[in-house]
Amino acid sequence: MANITTQIKFTIESDIVTAFKARCLAADTSMTSAIRQFMITHRPSRGVKPKTLTRPLRKKTVIEIIDLLKNILELEEEYRDNIPEVFTQRYDAADLSCGRLEEAIGCLEDAY
Repeated sequence: MANITTQIKFTIESDIVTAFKARCLAADTSMTSAIRQFMITHRPSRGVKPKTLTRPLRKKTVIEIIDLLKNILELEEEYRDNIPEVFTQRYDAADLSCGRLEEAIGCLEDAY
């Protein structure tokens, strides 16, 4: 099997990137490895063709993404709740991340 290199560029809020970096450091993995693993485990199987991407399949995919975001939110809330009182900036950043994750989950749930 040949390796294909693809570059992906996307914009993310800086606090989300900071939280992602922290999670990667805690898991002792690189951000590239984490993204690569996500892309491998969440890509459609080879049998799926664009014609078969029906609404039920899209809905199933969105539900999987919602579940993933809920897991991330749970971890972020746990992180936020364990921050000592002296680190108010960190707490505020984690709280903002939690709020944005909740918004994203809400938007996806409303869409499907």
